[in-house]
Amino acid sequence: MRTKGPAVLLTCITTVFNEGPLLLTSVRSILGQSMEDFELILVDDGSGPETLAVLEGLTDPRIRVIRQANDGLSSARNRALEQAKGEYICFLDADDSRPNWAFAAVARVIAERAPDLILTPGVLQEVRGEVSAFYDQPVFDAIAQALPAGHLTRQTPDASRLRALAQRIEPQSANKFVSRDFLRRARLGFPNGHFFEDIFFHTGVVTLAESIAFLDAPSFCYYRRYLRPQITASTGELRMDAIAVARLTLDSFAKRPEFADPLHRGAVLVSVLRILAWCAHEIGYPQRPAFRLASRAMLRLIDKGWLDLPWLQDPALTPSELGDVTAARRFLSGLERQA
Repeated sequence: MRTKGPAVLLTCITTVFNEGPLLLTSVRSILGQSMEDFELILVDDGSGPETLAVLEGLTDPRIRVIRQANDGLSSARNRALEQAKGEYICFLDADDSRPNWAFAAVARVIAERAPDLILTPGVLQEVRGEVSAFYDQPVFDAIAQALPAGHLTRQTPDASRLRALAQRIEPQSANKFVSRDFLRRARLGFPNGHFFEDIFFHTGVVTLAESIAFLDAPSFCYYRRYLRPQITASTGELRMDAIAVARLTLDSFAKRPEFADPLHRGAVLVSVLRILAWCAHEIGYPQRPAFRLASRAMLRLIDKGWLDLPWLQDPALTPSELGDVTAARRFLSGLERQA
């Protein structure tokens, strides 16, 4: 990855596309961090005049703005990764925020452990203002109980089980702080041209990281908003991208030694199938037959070992580390019935 200028501890990457003044929610939360050794890269992915005016009004020297023609979130993040100066990289959507202690808490973990990957819990604010723990808080709680030190390596006892649990953490971007050197060595990035990209990146960093630290305090707030268009809320053909990213994720993991571990393999499969099941349910009715047909075709092309897991046939054999696999099994069963 190319960099210019002096290094900083953290680079926060935010992609921007027509958020307008709402972008300031994210920007202000970053600029207000108590730990100041960071840069904020804003990648404008072809926004209109209203958002460009907001970007032009940002004068803090810690901000860098990169502009590109509209090419999608994955391309925008990859472009920022090429230019990041931080020893560690994090991501934040343009309409979300971080508490002002987030970077300081992460900096302490880096100083103590210097892990390849730090995973953190978050909070969810609903459209009417209710605040709750993010969806994956029970997984963080299970990891904390099994791993009081909050640091996982290849040599940690019960590492397979703990890495399977880490795979179950929500595959989204704001809950990760990743070593830039690790990303370079592992050649990890986002799948250009695709949406639902986070499952690919999440699986890659969880699988390849030699050491993973878990933060116990929330580091981000995800906001649900009225009338805010989001790709993950779309019912249109964009959801078909989930199939392509699922294939990329499964094929990439199948090349790794961890594929031989049925627990880790199962955790990856469940993660991918949950996204496919969700998209199959949310996609518009006219596109549903095509989505299921394409999903079935994709699953016929992957390594046969993916579907050779006992719990797929007998739910009583499901390892507890995989959590609730009902949606995944139901999705596969539905495809088989339609074959």
